[in-house]
Amino acid sequence: KQWYQRRVAITAGEAMEGVILLERFPKAQVEISVQVIQDDGSALALALTAASVALINANIEVKDLVVGTTLRFFENSDVLVDPTAEEEYGPFSKYTGGAGFHLAVLPSLSQISYLKQTGKIEQTQAKDCIETCWETSLRLATGVKNLLQGSIEENVQR
Repeated sequence: KQWYQRRVAITAGEAMEGVILLERFPKAQVEISVQVIQDDGSALALALTAASVALINANIEVKDLVVGTTLRFFENSDVLVDPTAEEEYGPFSKYTGGAGFHLAVLPSLSQISYLKQTGKIEQTQAKDCIETCWETSLRLATGVKNLLQGSIEENVQR
């Protein structure tokens, strides 16, 4: 479990590198540190989104907000978006095989900043899973942007 939490932190940092406008900070070093305290599932998607929000709150210029989504596809064609830890990693007595997807998007730019698939799945099913992640990320982005706007307005009023 600890190795996975470290992997989440490293992946979040790597995925965010291409989003930060480093040319605006030629002499600065930006370090992204993510600590997963408890993983109830979808930790990587949450870490990517949280790192993006932290950068924006720190007034570090970025190309766009990054929003992550996790999806679990099972051989019986069940699809779970934002799976629990047991659904994402655990042994399944009811389900076998399938695949997992982690997707991070830059919603305003319509770009993918990170995509990882684990497991085996047919190409058409993989396409459907990625589209579901994409649509979910866009819906989540609206909520995250609203929260950020509220935070900015609150800080301005102080």
